[in-house]
Amino acid sequence: MWRWGYLVLLGLPQVTFSAPHPKDFSTQNQPLLPSADTLKFEDGRDYFSYQEPVGEVFRADKKIPVQFFFDYDCRVCSSALDILSLYSQIRADKIVLEQYPVVTAESQFSAKVFYTLKALKADELSHVLLFETSEKSRYVELASLEKILKWVEDKGLDKARFIQIKNSTNIREQVEKAIELTEEYGVFTYPYVVIGGRYVLTASTLYNDDYSVAVLDYLVNKLEKGN
Repeated sequence: MWRWGYLVLLGLPQVTFSAPHPKDFSTQNQPLLPSADTLKFEDGRDYFSYQEPVGEVFRADKKIPVQFFFDYDCRVCSSALDILSLYSQIRADKIVLEQYPVVTAESQFSAKVFYTLKALKADELSHVLLFETSEKSRYVELASLEKILKWVEDKGLDKARFIQIKNSTNIREQVEKAIELTEEYGVFTYPYVVIGGRYVLTASTLYNDDYSVAVLDYLVNKLEKGN
């Protein structure tokens, strides 16, 4: 069952987004992080909250999990991942970034491709694909098995090996687990980011480097203070 009631979603702003584009996240281009004491963001506008924490969020290293739910059929997921990757570098001592495909029993394409690329140790190609398919026409093209196999072959992967792993029991089990996570966290859109099992960011926040990183830092600081 979807956990619609867990989020405070009233007043979700409607925002028009530009197409994703590559970014150079060098040290010169990193956004400034104002002191957390000078910032005040609003629940229901800048971020959303679960009424109760969801999922197992305790880690032995004490780091806060930032869980990124995405789909290859997403116009802004590539930009969102760039922002989250940047923040995970800036706050490597505080947070750990985890990626999960949004998947249902009826829609498993992204999950199968993502976990197959991961099994082949070709995680970087997942980000490349996420960027390419941010264009709707390109996603429609690459969503066919024949075209995605041609794409992975062009990227230097063995097509037969890709098919073998994609159809394996291990990938099927990971997809089933991803379906459970999608339901457990009540993922209803993408990108969908869960911070510490308590706070949620969606596309309405994940569209601007400085703003997005500031909200992320604000929420991480709240969690560190036990809020």
